[in-house]
Order: sequence, then C-alpha cells, then structure tokens
Amino acid sequence: MTEDDVIKLKEFKASKNRLMGRLLNRSYRYMSTLAVKFLTDKGYTNFRVGQIVALVNIDVEGTSVNKIAQKAGMTKQGMSKLVKELADEGFVYTEKDPSDARALIVKLTDLGVRCILDWKACTEYIDQNFEEVIGAEQLNILKDILRNLVDKYEEMIETGEVPCEPIPLAFMKK
Repeated sequence: MTEDDVIKLKEFKASKNRLMGRLLNRSYRYMSTLAVKFLTDKGYTNFRVGQIVALVNIDVEGTSVNKIAQKAGMTKQGMSKLVKELADEGFVYTEKDPSDARALIVKLTDLGVRCILDWKACTEYIDQNFEEVIGAEQLNILKDILRNLVDKYEEMIETGEVPCEPIPLAFMKK
C-alpha cells in the first residue's frame, strides 16, 4: 500500500457518514424501526414491514400475483412467497383467475384491509418523527428529491437502460 493510498483511504473513511448508500440505508433502518414499533403496538406481532409492499399493491377487487410483482418491482417468485406468507397469516386469500386457469387472483381479507389502513397511520407516524428531526419543509424537500430519483430510476428500467434487478458489482481487480 502506498502512502497516497493511505491518505485516500483515510479521507474516504472520514467522509463515510456522507455516503449516499450509507445515508439511505440508515434512514431506512430508522424508518423500519419506527414502523415495527408502531405496528407491534397495534398488535401485528407476526407482520414484517417488507410484507407491506405486497399488500399496498393489491387492488380492492383483487390482483394477480404477476401484476402485484410488476407494481412492486419484484420477481414473480419473490412475490409468490410474500403472498403465501400473507395468506398463512390471514391478510389475503387467493382465487383462481376466471380468465386464466394458471393464474391466481390475490384478494384482501378484512385483516389485510385493516393492516393497510394501519400502515397509512404508520406512515403518518413516521412522517411526524422525521418532521421532529428535520422540520416539515425539509421533509417535503427530501420527499421531492427522493421522488425525482425514483422517477428517473423507473424511467431507466422502462426504457431498458438498466436491468430490473440490481446486478452485483464485480469491481475487485487482482
């Protein structure tokens, strides 16, 4: 290791608290911690925050697993697993699709509907907590910035500029 490498490494380590990935990851953990507390207090002891991605993408009249996966930006296999977990816990049930015998329609149970409404209240709780830290104006700016980034990423996926699934980086050279 050269002296220049040591200097660059020290500079990098000193700035790690400003790295985008770290900031987004830690912010997500903070949000998840608040959500788990809120949902646990509401009595959802077996519910994982990651399962909400399936629930919120189910239409009132029901939705196919493929469509839920597409809306959530997940694989059909991953969504099928989430739907099975949610069905086992009583949040959803499935029926055969009358227009395609191979497909299933996922529908919300009363518990699933209550969970989504509680999730709405949970997001308001999270916003209140974030607002206490950064203020309402900064929170709105943060949401606008993140929305712009998400819109750009989704546009890139639709146009084929990036794959739908993240690709592991092979950046290590010998």
